[in-house]
Amino acid sequence: MSDIERRIQRHRLSRFAPPGDPVHRRLRWFWLLALLWLVWTGLLSDHSFYRLWRLSAEQHRTQREIEATRATLARLDQEQRDPAAQRERAERLLRDNGMARPGEIVYRIGSSPTDSLAR
Repeated sequence: MSDIERRIQRHRLSRFAPPGDPVHRRLRWFWLLALLWLVWTGLLSDHSFYRLWRLSAEQHRTQREIEATRATLARLDQEQRDPAAQRERAERLLRDNGMARPGEIVYRIGSSPTDSLAR
C-alpha cells in the first residue's frame, strides 16, 4: 500500500513541479524578466522599437516634402531666368496697378486704386 501512496504523491507533485526544484523556479523568473525586457525595449524606452518605427516613417515623409520643395524651387528658378515669363510677370504687375497699353480702355469695377490718367 505504501508503494501506491508514493506513486500517487509523485504523480501529483510532478504535475505541479516540486517546490524544491530550482530549475523550474529560475525558468519562471526568466520568463518574467524576458517579458519585462520586451515591454521595455518595445514600448517604453527612449530607443524603443515603436519609437524608432515612428521616427523612420516621419523621416520618409520629410524626405518626400524636401523633394517636392526642391522641385518647386527648381521650377521657380527656371521661371525667374526665362525672359518671356519675366515680361508676363511685369505686365501682370503693371496691369494690376492700373496701367494700360496705349489705346486700351480700362473699366474699373468696385473699389480700386485711382486712375493715373484721370486728372
